[in-house]
Amino acid sequence: MTLIISWIGVDDKKEGKKPASLYIASDSRYSWGTSTKYDYGIKVFGSSRFPEIFGFCGDVLLPSIILGQLLPQIDSGIILNDADKGIEKNDKIFDFISTSIENYPKEQSTGSFTILHGTRSGKEFSCFKTIFNKVNGLKNEQIDLPKISTKICSEGSGKKEFDNHFQEWEKERHNNYRTSRGVFHCLSRTLKTIKDPMTGGLPQIVGLYRIDNSRLFGIVENNKKYIYGKESSEDINSNRIEWRNENFERMNPETLKILSGAQRQPI
Repeated sequence: MTLIISWIGVDDKKEGKKPASLYIASDSRYSWGTSTKYDYGIKVFGSSRFPEIFGFCGDVLLPSIILGQLLPQIDSGIILNDADKGIEKNDKIFDFISTSIENYPKEQSTGSFTILHGTRSGKEFSCFKTIFNKVNGLKNEQIDLPKISTKICSEGSGKKEFDNHFQEWEKERHNNYRTSRGVFHCLSRTLKTIKDPMTGGLPQIVGLYRIDNSRLFGIVENNKKYIYGKESSEDINSNRIEWRNENFERMNPETLKILSGAQRQPI
C-alpha cells in the first residue's frame, strides 16, 4: 500500500492568503507481501507540457499502467487544452482512468488504489483524489485547499503513522508549524522510523509553483543524491532540477551543501 501525501504552500498577498505551491510526495517502496521489497519504485509523476502532477498508492501495476499511458498523451497535447480549467482537466483525466479500468481484468487487480492529481489553471491550484476498490468501484473527489500551508491529503498503509507524527507539527509551538517544509520534514522523519513493512525507502516528490509546469525534486541524504529513491551516481545534469534535504532546504547538487543564498530552516 505504501504512503502518499500532498500539501500546499501559502503566501500572504495584498489580496489575501493565496496558494503558491502544491506538492505530491511518497515513499519509494514496491512490496510483495511483507517480505519482498524494491525501494526504487516510481510513485509520483509530472507533465513537462502542462502544470499537472500525479501520485499513487495501493496496487502498483494498474495505476502504473494508467499513468504510464496518460502522461505521454498529456505531454503530446492530445488530452488537455491550455484553456482548460482545473475541474475540466480533472474530468478528462477521470474519464481516462475510468475507461482504463473498464478493460482491465478484474481478477488481476489486488483490490484498491488511490491516484492524486494536482493541477494549476492560471494562478489557481486544485487537487483531486481518485479512489478505486473492487467493492465500491471508482470514486472521484476534489480536495479542499485551506488558506494555510499544511497537509491536504495522506493515504496508504503508512497513513496512520504519518498522521500520528504530523500531530507534533500541528502544534503552534513547533518551529515548522503551518509551513510547507514542515510537512516534508514530517514525511522524512516518518520514513526513517516507520514500522509498516510496505512503506519505506527515501521520499520522492513532484510539485507545482505559480509559473511553469511540473517540477521534479531530487533528494540529498547522507551526502548522496537520490531521484525516485535511487542513488544518482551517474554523470547527470544535476542542475536541471531542484534538490532538497530532509528539512526541505535547497541544496547545491555539486557541493551537496545548502545552496548559496538559500534560507536555512529551523528544525
